[in-house]
Amino acid sequence: MDTGAHIVCNLVVQSRPSRPQLFAAIIFGAALPDLPIIFFYAWESLVIGNSEAVIWNTRYFLPSWQNFIDCFNSIPIVASVLLISVLFRLKWLSVIMIGMLLHIMFDLPLHHDDAHRHLFPFSDWRFVSPVSYWDPRLHGDLMKMIQIVLVAVGLVWLWIRHPGTMEKLVTVAIGLGYVAFQIFVLQVWIH
Repeated sequence: MDTGAHIVCNLVVQSRPSRPQLFAAIIFGAALPDLPIIFFYAWESLVIGNSEAVIWNTRYFLPSWQNFIDCFNSIPIVASVLLISVLFRLKWLSVIMIGMLLHIMFDLPLHHDDAHRHLFPFSDWRFVSPVSYWDPRLHGDLMKMIQIVLVAVGLVWLWIRHPGTMEKLVTVAIGLGYVAFQIFVLQVWIH
């Protein structure tokens, strides 16, 4: 799933009208596992100047980048921080860690050759799914359509469920950001 879909799915699962103050923590936790990839992409494309092919076929798979990315997609690491946050009653941190775990669970069945090491640093095992959320050779076109429908339904559900003005503004902003990202993908990554 792409980052916007993770944010919407996390808000659908975790948000409650009685707890609008946790919206930011939910959004941050949903996005956090992808932030190292966003940083990697920005660094490789904007700072280093590598082409899309070099970035995604070579640089992405370097051990240093994989270790950095997989720290944020590691069930043991995230679960450990969640346990600490529960023990110390750090609600905001707990919500972030739950968001990260939900992100990992949503990603697990949708990554093929770009699968993360979800048991890092204890294991290099990767679940290589027969389905990809992006690769058309592995049902990526269908998964993209399903994801878009899920995001649209999730945004409508959030709009209806959360009566507050701030939550509605956040929902609109997420929707607009999601559309902008899809346009970016069409312009940059689809040839």
